Amino acid sequence: MNPRHYFGIALTAAILIVMSFIPETGGLSVSGIRTIGMLLAFLVMLITAPFRVLHICFFFLGLMPVLGVAPTFGAALSGVANPVILFVIASFGISAAFTTLPLSRRILVALLRRFGKNIKLMLLALMTTIVILSGFVSSVPTCAVFMGIALSFLELYENPEDKKRSGRTFMIAVPVATMIGAFMTPIGSTINLLALNELYIHTGLTIPFVQWMAAGVPISIVTLPVAWWIILKVHKPAEISEDMVKNFIEKLEIPKKMTRPEIIALIITGIMMSLWIASSWVSGINIMVVTLLGACVLCIPRLKVLKFDTFASSIGWDSVFLIATVISLGNLMVLNGVSDFIVSALPVLSVPTPILIAFAAALFFALLVFIPVAPSLVVIMSAPLIALAVGAGSSPVLMMLVAAIAGCACFLLPLDTVPLLTYSKGYYSIKDMFISSLPIQIFMIIIMALWLTVIGGVFGLI
Repeated sequence: MNPRHYFGIALTAAILIVMSFIPETGGLSVSGIRTIGMLLAFLVMLITAPFRVLHICFFFLGLMPVLGVAPTFGAALSGVANPVILFVIASFGISAAFTTLPLSRRILVALLRRFGKNIKLMLLALMTTIVILSGFVSSVPTCAVFMGIALSFLELYENPEDKKRSGRTFMIAVPVATMIGAFMTPIGSTINLLALNELYIHTGLTIPFVQWMAAGVPISIVTLPVAWWIILKVHKPAEISEDMVKNFIEKLEIPKKMTRPEIIALIITGIMMSLWIASSWVSGINIMVVTLLGACVLCIPRLKVLKFDTFASSIGWDSVFLIATVISLGNLMVLNGVSDFIVSALPVLSVPTPILIAFAAALFFALLVFIPVAPSLVVIMSAPLIALAVGAGSSPVLMMLVAAIAGCACFLLPLDTVPLLTYSKGYYSIKDMFISSLPIQIFMIIIMALWLTVIGGVFGLI
């Protein structure tokens, strides 16, 4: 352990002790105060990382009933029983099918042969591939796969300074592109499904698959080139030659003809995609059930697409239990009155819809600086955002779309699970990420305010 780890443990212990002695105050009950304290302690442990994420999650799940945050151990495990958890597990299987087969690399090579004439187009090709796939494959494994591809490309640089300089550009671009693509569809990120789940719990409403895509896809398409341009302006990579691109393509070792397992994987994915879209009109189709069954079909031995052992070993249990613990904390925030307290603290706004959306997006992005675990913030802020929408005479659906899109774009600081993957490689600093990501988020606030207002009018939400 290093000094940061010991500091994290000491600060966590101090928060947990202090919260146990604070009396009811300011409209918050004792259990509400302890819930806030536990959330803060949980975030401190995640940021300082003295232990593995899974270890931290188990520790806090056990502490919830002991410290009176949860009335029972069953209540502490409410996040584990959430249907979103099985979707997360299934998404790792779908990701494994795409990563063990040459599919993702094949798409990248097709783009590189067409656009990879220089480093700028190379980066655009990479980011475009990531955005497309992350709309349908979970963010963490998508980022991990393309981080590996980008790292292998960086090995082509002989000059260490050029490698470091280009590595900063690519290691920032990979998570940013992953998170831009994640809000294109409801199944692109767990955050989206959490937003849908919270919307249904609080209002009984949902957002059909096609309507979600009508909101998310245009924002992704417009944001991608802007993000690419900003990252290039802020972090200029070293130039490359066409020979370097050719060598990189050869290094990927992709079969010339598409294999039978690849074709089967595409067919199964196509069927799943058709069912996801059909769920917009057929109420009996559940996108999480389709994803779970699709992952199972991919593992049928005779199809030779994905071995179940590979599926099982690909599951990121740290991510699974991080989401489960976050959901449990969010549920307890509601149960213990913290969400009601936040609702009472928010102003009642009577403003035009674009301004309301811009305010909600800016608020969510600002809160992500202090609570950099987006799933947790989505659960915590669902009730307040819905109340904000109702108070302004707007639709809760628009507010939950804002929460999901802003939550997916949690790249201002490299503290969320996705950017942490590339940050750990040491190519860039927190400052590097901040100065390139802040303009992107400001642009997203503007585009969300404009486009969600338009799409809200089309679907009768305004």
